Amino acid sequence: MKCLFSKPDNYFARCGRLNCAVREWRIDGAPAFLRGLRALFISDTHVLRRTTAADIRALADRAAALAPDLLLLGGDYADRAEDALRLFEVLSELKPPLGAFGVLGNNDAEAWPDVNDLRKVMARAGVQLLVNEAATLPVNGGRLILGGVDEHKLGRPDARGLLPEASAPDAYRVLLSHYPCPPNISCDLMLSGHTHGGQFNLLGLTPFSIGFERLFRKDIRAMAVAGLHEMSGMKLLVSKGIGASRLQWRIGVRPEIDWISFD
Repeated sequence: MKCLFSKPDNYFARCGRLNCAVREWRIDGAPAFLRGLRALFISDTHVLRRTTAADIRALADRAAALAPDLLLLGGDYADRAEDALRLFEVLSELKPPLGAFGVLGNNDAEAWPDVNDLRKVMARAGVQLLVNEAATLPVNGGRLILGGVDEHKLGRPDARGLLPEASAPDAYRVLLSHYPCPPNISCDLMLSGHTHGGQFNLLGLTPFSIGFERLFRKDIRAMAVAGLHEMSGMKLLVSKGIGASRLQWRIGVRPEIDWISFD
């Protein structure tokens, strides 16, 4: 359970402005065809009614300045469909060479009763929504196989059959899952959000450290609250994300987007 503890940041602020740090991660042991590739992972933006156009523009400009090869989105874009539209209108200006892909968060499922409406919005922005689906990206003679699962609260996440059962020299398997819950498939790297890094961190303890979410859903078990971990033969990166849904404060948890380099 040590993965549910994390060192608190010197941070205290209200959410909604999309201010964030860029956290850098190096993924060691990647196959030769992936070395040098850079991916940007953005999760839990939680754009609000009071989030301004300038706030969204600043986030997009920061992403554009990093010039990622691949953009990955971890869900919970906004609590209202109208605000998700504002976000994706601006993100449409990003043109990563390998494309942009995203998954559903629990708030997205609540904001969009028909997920196909969100799928169309994201597609217009150049983002492919993966709901128990996979995409194969040719990279330098190899294959980056990217799977994405449904969210756990209202959906039916199922990664079975999305990725090869074993890695190969010419393939690398990445799974996007909003919830950092155990996948029912093997992969090389799993990217998740949802926890907001605990959102409130006091001396390394967060609500996820005491398993508060399992009070409401016994079948949801976070493997980690934040950071990069080695687990069961895979690497798991849980982003602290940017915003929040209900309690609009972060204490001891700095908002972040994740800059991933494969070496």
